[in-house]
Amino acid sequence: MDTIHLTQITDLHLGTDASATLGGVPTLASFEAVLQAVADQGRGTDTLLLTGDLASHCQPEAYRLLNSTLSAHQKQAIWLPGNHDDSQLMAANLVNFPPRSVVDLGAWGLLTLDSSQPNKPGGHISDLQLQHVEQGLQTLAGKYILLAMHHSPLPVGCAWLDKQQIDNQQQLQELLSRQGNVRAVITGHVHQQFDGHWGQLPIYSTPSSCVQFKQHSEDFALSEQPPGYRWLDLHSDGTVHTGVEFLRGFAPHPNLDCASY
Repeated sequence: MDTIHLTQITDLHLGTDASATLGGVPTLASFEAVLQAVADQGRGTDTLLLTGDLASHCQPEAYRLLNSTLSAHQKQAIWLPGNHDDSQLMAANLVNFPPRSVVDLGAWGLLTLDSSQPNKPGGHISDLQLQHVEQGLQTLAGKYILLAMHHSPLPVGCAWLDKQQIDNQQQLQELLSRQGNVRAVITGHVHQQFDGHWGQLPIYSTPSSCVQFKQHSEDFALSEQPPGYRWLDLHSDGTVHTGVEFLRGFAPHPNLDCASY
């Protein structure tokens, strides 16, 4: 069977129009630059995994802007919400990209999870989402599975961000441990690359398509790193190859004096 090539883009933080910025970086321009870099690199298909915080403040106009941008670039997209999103508004306004949380990819399956909770930045897996995971694992039985969610279940080494990791990750881990076919977990939220292991599972966090957070920081701080994305190669024997790419020569640079977002 052929290798499945996917591209993860996360934490877009789009506003209502092209003038919106985060940390001094225009978020639509940086997202479109990432899309162009993916196309130029030629590694991957037109299928994108958008892993949350697609809007800055869950504005319907931001999701409509994303819908039109993806359509203009002739992309397919699978999305999930982050803590800055509203899943109902996403579904209502991403009209060309209906929600898909259990996806058959052939030898592989993709299972997406909503780790957000209302009016809180941190992650939590609700009972409803735990049921969704259990049902999804049953639906995708016999396939290798890639699990995607916004929040990390692990600390990444930033004190202020680590307070926002999934607070009941053990429940999810116990559920996944009953199934031997989950091969990797991908997340967003932390605006930086992190490659580690959650028990026996490889786990990958991915840089934002706009600004990055400074690694190993006690408090909020931006990094000089440019926008980025992750490619994933899912092989027919269940192995995963993945890497992160950062844009070269992208401007404007982030405002390192930014104190919050």
